[in-house]
Amino acid sequence: MTRKHAKQPSRTVLAVSIAVIGLGTPLAAWSDDDDEVRRLLRPESEIEVGAGNVSSSSFKFGDYRGLGESGTHAIANVEYVQRGEGDARWLEIVGRNLGLDSRSLKVEGGEQGNYRLRLEYDSLPKLWTDSYQTPFVNPGSSTLALPAGWVAGASTKAMPNLGASMRSYDIESTRKTLGLGLTKALPAGWEVVFDYKRERKEGDRLIGGVVGNSGGNPRAVVLPEPVDYTTDQFEAIARYVAPKLQFQVGYYASLFRNENSGLVWQNPYSNAWGAANAGYGQSGQWAQLSLPPDNQFHQINASGAYQFTKDTRLTGALSFGRMTQDDNFLPYTINPNIATTALPRDSLDGRINTTHASLKLTSKLTPKLHLNAAYRYDDRDNKTPQSLYYMVGGDSLAQPAVGATDKNIRYNLPFSSTKQQIGAELDWRFAAQTKLKVGYDYDWVKKTYEPIDRETEHTVKLGIDHRFGDMASGGFTYSYSDRDTSTYDASVPFRAGFPNDWTGVNQWGVDNVPTQKRFFLAPRQRDKLRAYANVSPTERLDLQFGVDYKNDDYHKSYHGLREAGGWSAHFDANLIATEAVSTHLFASYEHYGSKSRSSQFSTANASPDYLNPAKDYTYDIDDRTLTLGVGFRVQPGGRYEFGGDFTHAYSNGEIGVKRGPAVTTAVAPLPDIVSRLSRLELFGKYWMQKDLSLNMRYVYERYHSKDFALDGVLADSANSVVGTGQLSPDYRVHLIGVTLSYRFR
Repeated sequence: MTRKHAKQPSRTVLAVSIAVIGLGTPLAAWSDDDDEVRRLLRPESEIEVGAGNVSSSSFKFGDYRGLGESGTHAIANVEYVQRGEGDARWLEIVGRNLGLDSRSLKVEGGEQGNYRLRLEYDSLPKLWTDSYQTPFVNPGSSTLALPAGWVAGASTKAMPNLGASMRSYDIESTRKTLGLGLTKALPAGWEVVFDYKRERKEGDRLIGGVVGNSGGNPRAVVLPEPVDYTTDQFEAIARYVAPKLQFQVGYYASLFRNENSGLVWQNPYSNAWGAANAGYGQSGQWAQLSLPPDNQFHQINASGAYQFTKDTRLTGALSFGRMTQDDNFLPYTINPNIATTALPRDSLDGRINTTHASLKLTSKLTPKLHLNAAYRYDDRDNKTPQSLYYMVGGDSLAQPAVGATDKNIRYNLPFSSTKQQIGAELDWRFAAQTKLKVGYDYDWVKKTYEPIDRETEHTVKLGIDHRFGDMASGGFTYSYSDRDTSTYDASVPFRAGFPNDWTGVNQWGVDNVPTQKRFFLAPRQRDKLRAYANVSPTERLDLQFGVDYKNDDYHKSYHGLREAGGWSAHFDANLIATEAVSTHLFASYEHYGSKSRSSQFSTANASPDYLNPAKDYTYDIDDRTLTLGVGFRVQPGGRYEFGGDFTHAYSNGEIGVKRGPAVTTAVAPLPDIVSRLSRLELFGKYWMQKDLSLNMRYVYERYHSKDFALDGVLADSANSVVGTGQLSPDYRVHLIGVTLSYRFR
């Protein structure tokens, strides 16, 4: 297949999954009483084969489905079940989409009450983009080279051959997984389980590469990063089951390996900004960045439950884990013009110990009052040693001298945290048709090397469920959370990274606006509400309504995220019009948004600009999504059945930006981000014989989107970043499939 680059969507885009011709529910056509008894005693197997055709190629349509290319493809599905006659042996084979890249196959069998063997395989394609473009001649390699005769420039607009040199390359990857498993029953209530899974991921994804650092000199290009990962997972478990006591102990390991330690690329820019001979054609024209390193995770765990009485049960879990990462470091730089000191270590020698413990008590205090109480402990103890690193800025700036005072001399910070949570919930059925729920949770967290060192959160919950006779029920749940923290000091991690607590980089000792809090570390008040109603006015009609509301108020954050939340509502209706005809209808609406504030300030100024409200600017995000759907099924019970579904979804995202009177940077209105999807599916089944059917399916899908971060961004649209020419997904696809299904015992 010819590979060509495509844009990776950078916004949330609606997608509705498509079901390729699949195994259908068998009809009891021409059944007599003997057939019905036989169907119950011996499970039915099915083989389905056929062909499908996709009218046009689209990465967005084929993402995860294996249907990105136009043309004809095979359809093959199997579900084989065999039960032993007179013994407990069994075998099951299930295969899905065997004619596509998204195929899966599972073979499982054994003897009931004795042993079970399992073999699984699946393949899943991830189609990032088919509109990506790059000037490099060998995308997919770990060393990316520019074409011969390349003419560099200080900016993209100064590169005369840039547009003509851009070539298409598909950004895609495939994950293939092979799994093996054994379960063996032992005497006296014991059972052992052994599982192994190997996952291979190959292909590409996008990553940004930068040459230069600070002072307005960085130059960047979006690179195709080669993906060649292997993850091996092992698990061994021993279980014990008795009438009152159940427990298990186990071991789990995950081993990750990346065949590529780094990505090297040739700098397409000239050296006009004064870097150390790092421009194209010079001795330091090659740059390098590291890729995900090899790492391991090992864990021993135990869990169990004890039934004190028929009304009281205690469950618990305990685990100890260790994460390690000792892949060799890459050099500070591969630019031969920059003299560097030796790295302080050969590798990070990273090690994090994890501890988890939990207990849960459930008890029926009275016939009408139930109690659930729980405790949870999670500890992340980072034992990675600290070292002092003399960084080189973007493969181009000189390394700081040993012992100097410089912003590029830093310690690595081993972040650690400990979180504990206690909670209790009471269910009280104070009336025959009404149940009340009340609950309380308390969380407390300790952190290191963060702007806060302590965090607490109180949560109260209330819910009511009520049944209005036999035809209707409804209820709601409400929770309120209040998260508080220790005094927020953004300079804590900043100072901790410097030798001798040095903060001479700027007068405040922070990287961002000093009054800006990271939202996940900031005090927050949260309200959540959920209400529902189910109505069945007749035995043939079922109606469901639901509303969800959430609001996060970061009431102590002047800068940064200040508010986030929204609401959603849904409606579902199912009608059995006759014994042969059924219909369904659904609709949902979602409205979510956020409000943020920042400041235009400079650390070079003597006065703290960030305290001047006239320097503030705000940006509000507002997303709305409407989804509608309707469908029908006709099953007259003879030789045929048919039906159809139609779905339409529309999403619109707005980003509003306002600036204060003293903000000097111009702010242009941002276009809305839009996605629109319409999908029609029609299917039919004709029974040629008792166990042989002809299946037909037609799908039409129309997708349209607009994203200003993608559309119109050409190779030279930005002076300091080589554009990729990607486009927002936009397609119109017809899919037709015809198969034969054979059922047997």
